[in-house]
Amino acid sequence: MSDRLRVATWNVRNGLAFDGWDSWPLRRRAARATLAALGAEVVGLQEVYGWQLRSLRRAVPGHAAVGLGRGPRGGGERCVLLVGPAHRVVRHRTLWFSEAPSTPGSRLPGASHPRVVTLAEVEAVSSGARFGAAVAHLDQRHGANRARSVELLLGWLDEALPWVVLGDLNAGPDSAPVRLLGSAGFRSALPPGAGGTSHAFGGRRDGPRIDHILVRGPWEVEGATVTHLRPGGRLPSDHWPVVADLRLG
Repeated sequence: MSDRLRVATWNVRNGLAFDGWDSWPLRRRAARATLAALGAEVVGLQEVYGWQLRSLRRAVPGHAAVGLGRGPRGGGERCVLLVGPAHRVVRHRTLWFSEAPSTPGSRLPGASHPRVVTLAEVEAVSSGARFGAAVAHLDQRHGANRARSVELLLGWLDEALPWVVLGDLNAGPDSAPVRLLGSAGFRSALPPGAGGTSHAFGGRRDGPRIDHILVRGPWEVEGATVTHLRPGGRLPSDHWPVVADLRLG
């Protein structure tokens, strides 16, 4: 038996940033419309505050949401996993990229902010097939911290499960973090010419590709793309979402 699955990753840009005409109150409707239009059963969101998440979930009311904020009390920006009604979350946890990963708010040396990953085991309701999903947002400043974060992440993955890694890695396809994931058996869902994902509210399509969907195990990638949705002509974030259609054999 095989299971088809549409997954997506999207950095929604934190709602506290002052972005002028692109600030959250002016683009939240476009963000909801974009999330709905992705049509993904499993979505990894980055830079989302709890109050942003409450707004976004109106676009996908059937999806469960898991993931704590990166702050010392579990508040602040989150890496959230949204899971649609055809699947259920069996278990999940949020870990901090640090040498004390279970300590909320902990961070690697020199990091401007704590960085987290949300890990979940997910089960298809119809078939019972299970896989792991990870949603991560890596350090924006230090390459060494990004590489160390991937090393930590690889140590946290259940080797018995197929995995999907979703996230803003702040690193391109040929970077050390992506190569580390490749050496551990992960492969990118996106083709080499897929284009960029980060555009700083400029709308360009040839910027850095720092948002990734990577898979490991018996996944067949049936298609993947960087989407360029602009509901009502408004940019919903400073990142384009990435979508992939997968089949789990």
